[in-house]
Amino acid sequence: MNSLGSTSTTWAVIVIVIVPIVIIAAAELDERFRQRESPLRGATSIIRAWLLPFFAIWALLVPVLGVEGDSLPVQMAGTGVLLSIAAAVQSALRVIIGRTRERMTTGDGRRAPELLLMLPRLAVIITTGWVLLESVWGIDLSSALTALGVTSLVISFALQDTLSGLASGMLLLSDQPIQPGHWVRVGDTEGVVVDINWRTTRIQDRNGDVIIVPNSQLAGSSIINFTTSDSRHRVVVPVQVAFANPPTLAKAMLLDAALSTEGVLADPPPRVVVTQTDDPLMGYEVQMWVDDYAIAPRVKSDFGGLVWYQSHRHEVPLPSPAQDLFLHDGATAGSSDIPTHAELRSALQQSPLLSSISDGDLDRLAHAGRAARYAVGEFIADSADDSRDMVVLETGRAELVLRGTGVAETVIAELGPGEIGGLVSETVADHDLAIRAVTDCEIVIVEHHVVEEIASKSTDLAAALNRLSAIRRRRAERTLAQQITTDSDVPVDGTPS
Repeated sequence: MNSLGSTSTTWAVIVIVIVPIVIIAAAELDERFRQRESPLRGATSIIRAWLLPFFAIWALLVPVLGVEGDSLPVQMAGTGVLLSIAAAVQSALRVIIGRTRERMTTGDGRRAPELLLMLPRLAVIITTGWVLLESVWGIDLSSALTALGVTSLVISFALQDTLSGLASGMLLLSDQPIQPGHWVRVGDTEGVVVDINWRTTRIQDRNGDVIIVPNSQLAGSSIINFTTSDSRHRVVVPVQVAFANPPTLAKAMLLDAALSTEGVLADPPPRVVVTQTDDPLMGYEVQMWVDDYAIAPRVKSDFGGLVWYQSHRHEVPLPSPAQDLFLHDGATAGSSDIPTHAELRSALQQSPLLSSISDGDLDRLAHAGRAARYAVGEFIADSADDSRDMVVLETGRAELVLRGTGVAETVIAELGPGEIGGLVSETVADHDLAIRAVTDCEIVIVEHHVVEEIASKSTDLAAALNRLSAIRRRRAERTLAQQITTDSDVPVDGTPS
């Protein structure tokens, strides 16, 4: 009895003294939270206004007065305590979940999955209901669970498609392969993700229509996510130009149009590749990078408009839509592309070294010449090929370079229209002399035996060609000697001697 009386006295002190003090402290804390506009004020208000009074009633009835636990007043008081605790916990969880959602949204751009944010609150509700029925009201839930198991089996068979969608939604929300705001493509559906719930995903396409896709379909499909950690996306536009345009000029025109298009990134730079070589059309593919997939259609449209203007400024004609019916003569069309004797003669006359020869010798060179075109970076002539044919540059620019094993490729001379190359088949100290195109070049090639025959009759021409060859060879030897000297001054460890 003494022990029971002591316990009752202790609980009486708690109800009479401790609980009022805690209520006063909670009221003071609630006022502090109100002044600071703290979101935690809701939890403290529930504790002060509901939890502590219900706890005081329960403590007064059970430990102090010794009322039986299965009586209605005790059960009502216990229900109030449990519900107050659940409400306070839910209020605190609401604040924590809100801050978590905000942090994940403004931090790295990833949104917190709503399913995971909902699970703690759902667990509080289920736990509260279980304890309330089992412990406070004394309801035996074992039979109810048995019936629920049989019912769940029947429901699972009847709603297997719906449950599959729910499971897929839970996986999507937890794994987060896509999130609201992401641009995605699922099958034939492309658009921005508006919302993801437990059963469906809403995608708004470029027409403004909202397409509702079941999550089960998303879970079983390949999803292309255009919004990732790297937001850059490549936009590919096929373009056709007239076959007569040199590829170098066509590429330059298309690159200028790409770089002038608003939204196209300079890094990585746009790129143009040849995809079709078929008279009367040349096919190209322009690859541009943007940092927002949503602007890809606008970029394609702006680029297409700029191509028209750039083609006129670069004098690179686009294919004509007109269709004419004509009889094609293949032999005549093929021979029309071959330069005439007069055109070859005019090209050779540009060279100052050939100005001293007679008209008959110039005609002889023109008869023995042939025209050729070279793109940027191609080698026009190389002493390693043992060819001593004379090369006369008609249009464009080229450079004479020294190259070989153990030596850096070095430019010996710049060549412009009218300049002569070739005629040197010997190597320079086991290194080769080569002519490389700096721009697109049109040249005239004359066989070496014709040049040697004419030079044997013209001492001025022979002397000029020998002098030109000697000057270039000396430059090559001097450059090679300087490189060898520089390399010998640097020991193996890279420290200058």
